[in-house]
Amino acid sequence: MLNDTCDQFRKGKSALTTYRIMSFDGGGTLGALSLQLINRLSRQIPELMRQTDVFSGSSIGSFIALALASGRSPKETLQYFKDKILPAYSISRPGGPVFNQQLPYSGFIEAVQSFFPSGLRLKNFRKRIVVPAFHLYSSELNRWTPVLFHNYPGSPYLNEKASDVILRSSGAPATQRAYQNYVDGYVVATNPSTASIAFAVGKANQPLDQIAVLSIGTGETPTQLRRDTKGWGMVSSDNIRPENLKDLPPNWGVLFDRSPNEPLLPFLSIVAGGNGYYESMVSSQLLGDRFFRLDPRIPNFSKTDPSVVPAVIAIADKTDLQPAIQFIEKNWS
Repeated sequence: MLNDTCDQFRKGKSALTTYRIMSFDGGGTLGALSLQLINRLSRQIPELMRQTDVFSGSSIGSFIALALASGRSPKETLQYFKDKILPAYSISRPGGPVFNQQLPYSGFIEAVQSFFPSGLRLKNFRKRIVVPAFHLYSSELNRWTPVLFHNYPGSPYLNEKASDVILRSSGAPATQRAYQNYVDGYVVATNPSTASIAFAVGKANQPLDQIAVLSIGTGETPTQLRRDTKGWGMVSSDNIRPENLKDLPPNWGVLFDRSPNEPLLPFLSIVAGGNGYYESMVSSQLLGDRFFRLDPRIPNFSKTDPSVVPAVIAIADKTDLQPAIQFIEKNWS
C-alpha cells in the first residue's frame, strides 16, 4: 500500500501543485541557451516569473536565477548577458586552462557587481533562492565543504550580498580563480534541482507531491570517451614523461590529441557532466511528471567561447517549447 501511494505521488496524481521551482544549470557562455529558452517561455506565459516560488542556479545559472528572483525580466537579463557578461569571456590567458587560469575574471566580477544594487542581500529577495558553491576552507569545520546559499527563514546567509553569492558559485577551477575562498557550484551540483526540492521539503514544509520543478539546462552535448584508458594517470600515462608537452600521452587531466566529442579536461568534465545527469535522474524519481527537464541537444561547444552564442541562441529559437508549455500550464497555474 505504501509503495502504491509513493508511486501516485511521483506520478503527480495525488494533489495539485502548490510550490513551483525553476532551476538553472551552470555552463559559462552556454547560459545564453537557458536565457533564450526562458525568454521565449515568458513571452508565451507572462505570469511565469510571478508564479514561481523558488529560483535556484549553479555557476552562471546562479546569475540567471538571482536576476529573475530580483525582478529582472528574462529579456533584460539576456541583453545584459550579451553586452556585459560575454565580453568577460573574450580574453583568454596564454596556456589556459591547462597551464594557466584561462580567464582574467576581473571583467566577470565587475559585470556581476554592476548588475545588482551594491546593498542587495539575500534577505531582500521576496522569492526563495538556492545557490550551491564549494568553500575551500571552513574555519568552523576545519576542512573544505559544500555550501548551499539560501534565504529561507533561519538561513545563516541572509546578510550575504547577492553579487558575492553569484561570484562564489562561479569560480570554475582552471577557468577562473576562487572568489573569497569559494569555487564553482558545479563541483557540488551543476544542476541544483534536487537541492531545491530538499529545501522545499525541509525548510518550507512542502509535501513532495505538491512540488513541481522546471529544470533548464545549458545544452546536452555528445561528450564521450570511447578509447581505452588503461594506464592513464592524472597528468600522463604509463609513467611517460616527455620532454615536449605536445607528446604528452592521453590522461585523465588533459587530452591534447582528441576527437571533436572528447573533453579537453576529462576528469573535470566527468565531475561537472556526471553530477548534472545524476541530479536530473534523482529529481525525476522524486517528482515523476512534476519534474520537467528543458535541455536541448547541442554540439560540443566550448563553455568559455563567446563566439558560439549566436549558434546557441539559434538552437534555443528552434527548440520545440510545446511540451514545456504544457507542463507549465498544468503545474504553474
